[in-house]
Amino acid sequence: MTRLLRFTGVAAVAVLWTTVGVGMWRTGLGVTDDRPISYLGTDPRAMVLFRGGLIVATVLLVGFAWVVERRLARPTGFFVVFLVGMVGQAVVATVPIAGEGASHAVHTTGGIVLGLSLPLLMWRFAAGQSPGRWRRQSYGLTWLEVAGVVAGVALSRARRAVIAEVIPAVVFHLWIIVVTVRWRAWRQAPVDDDHMIPE
Repeated sequence: MTRLLRFTGVAAVAVLWTTVGVGMWRTGLGVTDDRPISYLGTDPRAMVLFRGGLIVATVLLVGFAWVVERRLARPTGFFVVFLVGMVGQAVVATVPIAGEGASHAVHTTGGIVLGLSLPLLMWRFAAGQSPGRWRRQSYGLTWLEVAGVVAGVALSRARRAVIAEVIPAVVFHLWIIVVTVRWRAWRQAPVDDDHMIPE
């Protein structure tokens, strides 16, 4: 089972980029647009793709986070932070940004929770690794994500909403791919036999 769940992160990345990419193409939303990607969830031409893609990706990412947590076998809070982020993503998927009442505020809050969770979960992942090259690389990716979030905030203030969302997402997805490829390097971390899942 571990072998299968190991690839759910990469599958989630593929689902997200495919559904968002097709949605942007169908609606004409460009990377320099001042409207956030979330507006795909309000456009009939992309609504099902956007919402369905996010929900499917959320489920896949929770599976990925679970198996990562099991392999880490250290109480760093990684899984909790990851789950909080996925709750934010689920809110973004199900509550339209241009809906009635408090919809916009709820959607925006979900997006902020998701965005802030990314560097935090990557930091907790890095903290769970044994000292060495792999741990340093993990912290390096964490700082890259922090830079991506800062760049995203700056671009958002400059009314470049799409690219502001894309940059942090790209770094996070790069982290998922690196973690998946470097799976065996996780063995550097001490593993409690009672919590380890055999490959």
